[in-house]
Amino acid sequence: MSKNWKNVGWAALSAAITAAITYSIKAVVNHFSNKSNSNVQTKAAMVLEDHKLENAKELEEKKTEERKKRLEDEEEHRRKMNEIAEEQRRKHIESQQAAQEQVNGDTSLDTAPNLRSSASVFTRPSGFGPKVWLVDGYAKPGQITLVVAGGGVGKSTLLLQIAKAVANGERAEFLPDSCCASLKQDVVYYRIEDFPDELEGKYGKGKVFDGLNIQWVLPEDLGVNSLSAFLDHVKRLAHKLERDTLVCVDPATKLDGHSHEACIKGLEDAQKIAKANSVTLSFIVAAHVDEIKDWKHLTTENIKGGDKGVQQAGAVIALRKEGTPGDNHRFIQCLKAPKGHPAPFPEGVLVCKYVKTQLDGDNWYLHFEHVEIKPEKKALPKKPKTIKEDDKTETGNAVSNMTTEVPKKTKRTLTAEEKAEIVMLLEQKVKSPVIAKQFKISLRTVQRIAKEARA
Repeated sequence: MSKNWKNVGWAALSAAITAAITYSIKAVVNHFSNKSNSNVQTKAAMVLEDHKLENAKELEEKKTEERKKRLEDEEEHRRKMNEIAEEQRRKHIESQQAAQEQVNGDTSLDTAPNLRSSASVFTRPSGFGPKVWLVDGYAKPGQITLVVAGGGVGKSTLLLQIAKAVANGERAEFLPDSCCASLKQDVVYYRIEDFPDELEGKYGKGKVFDGLNIQWVLPEDLGVNSLSAFLDHVKRLAHKLERDTLVCVDPATKLDGHSHEACIKGLEDAQKIAKANSVTLSFIVAAHVDEIKDWKHLTTENIKGGDKGVQQAGAVIALRKEGTPGDNHRFIQCLKAPKGHPAPFPEGVLVCKYVKTQLDGDNWYLHFEHVEIKPEKKALPKKPKTIKEDDKTETGNAVSNMTTEVPKKTKRTLTAEEKAEIVMLLEQKVKSPVIAKQFKISLRTVQRIAKEARA
């Protein structure tokens, strides 16, 4: 009995020892297993953090590289712009030196031209010798503008009115209210045809020009009333100018030896001299036109000196009396618009009239004032009426049933010179309808000439 209990005790002890050992082994295994998992997670977190740091570093390096490239591009752009600016500056200096050499070669430019104030002109004793626009839509700064009209039509009145508007920086009265004021500039007025009594009577002995920076040149100031003496005077003037100036010439066609080609070329040379001193020199030049007979439409071919003056001038303004509603009315027509600009009033002309403004006593100011804008067709003079022989009485008086005989249209034959001129106008991008109207030919004829020129 005692032996069995003894065996049972040893078996229980053995089982307890086995269970304890098993538990200890499991505890050790679990301990090392948990530690291994913790190490793996820590290592994974470290790898992820290293990856983030590496990406941030790469991103920063990329940004740094882009910033460096941008700075290099900006530096290259600045270098190129500096090279361009330096080249422009070099060319400008060379042009100034060339102009100065041209000026230095002409010793006559060293003598200052004679200029007169308004007071000295209008107080002479009787009997002595005589905004980006200067005129909105008609005359630009830096260009040569022709004002053409017949004798006694009002060229001097118009030019003096323009000179007053530019010197005062105001809108000329013959323009509509919608037009802008003239760009304010100094004015030099060459009065080639001088009538002191006319000036004193029409312009109140110069009172309308009081306080305005207008200087005058009279025929005796030129020494000789010739084109060469006039151009010499203008070049000396251009050499001495310090501010942008408008020069009015009234009229150039009264100069001995005048031709549009020589006159405009000389004025362009004066503009180059002024430009070398950073001065913009503008010209408004009056010129006579041949008499316009019957109902003939005023075109460039009527201008004294031919079409060369129109081709070379920057713009051409015509002042007309024919066909106006009254003796004191005038038409202002744009025959050639400034380059790069349309005609100020397409297919229309300005209608203005003479107005006398009382100043004091017997002094008054004569000028043009705007009336209306009229279609060009309605501004043409009426066709003359002719009386048929059958409608005349024995005494030669016309009967009441007069009829108007309209001239028959004849085929227009162009000369070789006219065809060459049309080709030149086409190359200058002048519109075909304008050419057809100028040469009084059909649009089809212009197109045919253009086709022949291209062939």
